[in-house]
Amino acid sequence: MKQILVVNLFLGPKRKLSFNKLVARVREAGGEVSTANQGDWSSSDPSALTRSCDGIILSGTEALLTRTADRKQFVNLFEFLPRVDVPILGICGGHQALAIAYGGEVAKSARHIESFRTVELEDKDHLLAGLTAKIRVMQSHYEEVKRLPPKFVRIAKSKDTKIEAMKHEEKPVYGVQFHPERWNEGNQAGKRILENFIEKIAAKQ
Repeated sequence: MKQILVVNLFLGPKRKLSFNKLVARVREAGGEVSTANQGDWSSSDPSALTRSCDGIILSGTEALLTRTADRKQFVNLFEFLPRVDVPILGICGGHQALAIAYGGEVAKSARHIESFRTVELEDKDHLLAGLTAKIRVMQSHYEEVKRLPPKFVRIAKSKDTKIEAMKHEEKPVYGVQFHPERWNEGNQAGKRILENFIEKIAAKQ
């Protein structure tokens, strides 16, 4: 079983249930889970935190990364992420944090999006393998990636969000704007995405 480090990007205890839900869903998808807080990611040696895991999943966050006060709390994370040498999947705020860390741009969405929405896949790389051309996944965000970082490509889009998912061209680094962990009986694409990350991407390490 692959060891997945799930990193909590939430800033306060009110979102504990959301983080615990993510952890439970990663386990349900087949990962052996350990956890860390984003504040732990200030070590000058990334291998100190990653040597015992096969992949990393970054949670969402209630922080708004366009807000200076919130963004300052993630400075160490932004510096740390490009030096990590294991696969990474960023979810929602984690997706946005990856974009900033690698030189992309995050901006406010036209409106708050909170519901299951249709997403169109453009590249069925390992992360999106086995899915149909259009999937239904849960959205919940006020901000989004507006400009891809260098060496990243878009792999999914939607009517509401231009960059629903991205991947690095050379490294196993992925981001999704939606919440794959919030699948339900009628919309299980998110479960397949988590399984793919664990079985097809982290498994290669």
